[in-house]
Formats: sequence, C-alpha cells, structure tokens
Amino acid sequence: MRATGAERHELQCEPQLEIIMYLIDTHCHLSHYEKADLKAVIERAGQADVKKLITVACNLEQIGECLPIADEYEFVWTTAGIHPTELTDNVERDLEKVYEYAKNEEKVVAIGEIGLDYYHDTSPHDLQAAFFIGQLNIARELNKPAIIHCRGGKNPGENEQAFIDMIKILENEKFSNGVMHCFSGNKVEAEKILDLGLMLSFTGIITYKNNEELREVVADTPLTQMMLETDCPYIAIDGKQDGPGQPAYVADIAKAVADIKGVPVEEVIRITTENAERFFGV
Repeated sequence: MRATGAERHELQCEPQLEIIMYLIDTHCHLSHYEKADLKAVIERAGQADVKKLITVACNLEQIGECLPIADEYEFVWTTAGIHPTELTDNVERDLEKVYEYAKNEEKVVAIGEIGLDYYHDTSPHDLQAAFFIGQLNIARELNKPAIIHCRGGKNPGENEQAFIDMIKILENEKFSNGVMHCFSGNKVEAEKILDLGLMLSFTGIITYKNNEELREVVADTPLTQMMLETDCPYIAIDGKQDGPGQPAYVADIAKAVADIKGVPVEEVIRITTENAERFFGV
C-alpha cells in the first residue's frame, strides 16, 4: 500500500541518527615531537578525520608540557600521571602533585599513564605498585578514568608476571574505570581485564605481520570495550616504520580492526569514537 502525502511527510521528518565519521586518538604524546613539527602533525591528523586527541603525560614535567598544547587546541586534552619508569622515592610528594594537576586543570581528563613496567625495570616492583595504587585512588576520588600501562620482562615468561600482578592489583582495588593502553597481552589476560570491566586499546602493532596472536585478541574483543590509539611518535603502522608515528594513523588502525572483525570500518569508527567520548568526557 502506498503512503499518503501526509504519511510521506512524517517519514521524511523523522529525526535522523547522527552518524559519527571522525576518529579519536586516545593516546598520543604530542609533547614528544619537535615544536617545529607539531603543527603539521596535528594538521595531518585533521586531514585523516582524527578530530580529537588525548596527549598523555608520563611524568610531572610532561604534565607541564602537555597543558599548553591542550590549551592551544580546543580539540586536544591531556592527562596527569607518573609512568612506572619515571618514579622517585618520594611517593607522597609526587602523588600530591598529580592530584593537584588533575583536580585543578580543566583539560586534564584522565590519570595516566600509570601502571607496571617489568621490561625496563627501573624501579622495584613494590615501588611501582605503590605509585600505581596511589594513582588509582586519585582517579577514583576525582572520578576520572585511568590510562594503564603494563609491560612484561625481556625473558620468556616474564610478560605473564606483569599482567598477573596488574590484574591482582585491579581486583584488590575493585577498579574498573580504566583502559589498558597499547594492549599486547594474550587472550587469557585480555579476557580477565575485560571481565573486570576495563577497556582495551589497540595501536598500530596490530598491523604488523608477526602479531597474529594479538589480532586474535582484537577479533575476540567487543567493539563496545575497545578504543584506538597510536602511542605516537613511538609506534607506527606496518609499511610506515621509517618515520615517527602520527595521530593520523588512527584511520589505518580502524581499517585494520574492521578487516580483522569482518565489519564495516564505519561501524568501528562510530563505536570506538562513542566509547572514547564517553570514557574521557570529551
């Protein structure tokens, strides 16, 4: 049966769902680029439809370097946190500074990057745990998400220990408002982290030919618990390792996820962007 003119008018006037077709780099290090190159890096991101950027700090000095960038660009936000390779012996003093930045700076949208690093192993594991737990408590008190780093040791079997210790801390702290950034663990570790309610974030390493196991993790991870990042300038994508990574490469990572999961890239973009906007409040 054909629709009447009035019915056709009603159909035409039905509200249309907004289609998100831009990306977010949820983890980059803009303060690590040469100042002369930064404007071009950000412009290339925009040309690739990467419209929002989270530039992540790894120590107190970097927080001070990231804030002016976030203030200059309305679509850039930043974080406050101390990376496990950047620790001092003065836990209380340093945590207080992280707290003050996170509480008082409007553009600080997360606590990070924080966590455990048994690869570089520059600090005792108990000190790493103390800083990690302390910063999780700051995130909880200020109702901000945490960006979590976990990297295992250089020898066989040591990678698992880092994730074992990480998961134990998260369980003990009952902390779920976080993302495991640049996830590089196995299926079992991914499942445990997802079961705790955290997000997993993937970088360009999923495009490298020798990372089939990690691509299997991507295939098993629900899009609703996934975000995308570059961790640039330190990680590029397959075929572009001859230069520093770029926020623009998020578009390539989205395409890789779509290929792995067998879904339209538009679906990956929409869901991961919605996840990031909800997670960071941007």
